[in-house]
Amino acid sequence: MKKVIFLIGITAALCALYSCEGPEGPEGPAGPQGLQGLQGPQGEQGPMGPQGISGNADAILYDYGPVTFTSSVEYLIPDMSIEKLDSTLIVGYFNPSEYAEDVWISVPGVVAVNGVNYIVVNYLDSFNADSCRMILTTVNVDGTLNSTSKTWRKFRLFAIQASAVITGGRMADPVSGFTLESSDMNDHDAVCDHFGFSKK
Repeated sequence: MKKVIFLIGITAALCALYSCEGPEGPEGPAGPQGLQGLQGPQGEQGPMGPQGISGNADAILYDYGPVTFTSSVEYLIPDMSIEKLDSTLIVGYFNPSEYAEDVWISVPGVVAVNGVNYIVVNYLDSFNADSCRMILTTVNVDGTLNSTSKTWRKFRLFAIQASAVITGGRMADPVSGFTLESSDMNDHDAVCDHFGFSKK
């Protein structure tokens, strides 16, 4: 009987010992980083994308400084013979002093100053055997000449040489390869982006 009581006492003491949990110890140091796994096999090459739109490397940008004038102003386009002009698209933009410096108005275009509009019209002619000029005239909405003094900070001309000249009917496009949308032609920044020129 004493042995039974003794065994019961030892069992109770062991149970009490295992059921009592002491305070949690501090976190141990991090173990070493495991080995990096092997790189998986390379996937299959994807399909080739569609060919991009053909560009036109034969684009020249002419920059002109500030000018103050009344009714008309002329800009010389050097190295532009009349023969070359026949296969070149000329696009002009100006920055009036009344507008912010990053605002460009296409030629022809309309300028609104103090509630009054004037229209800029232009034409090209041969200045001599090797150069042409663009002449810009300002007119009022009623068609009369606008002779108020005006200042333009900058003027820019893009001369875009045709990639090919073809003979066609009335609807033929002589500037083959020029892919700007017609709505973008009035946007100075869009033309700069298309040909990779600075916008300033």
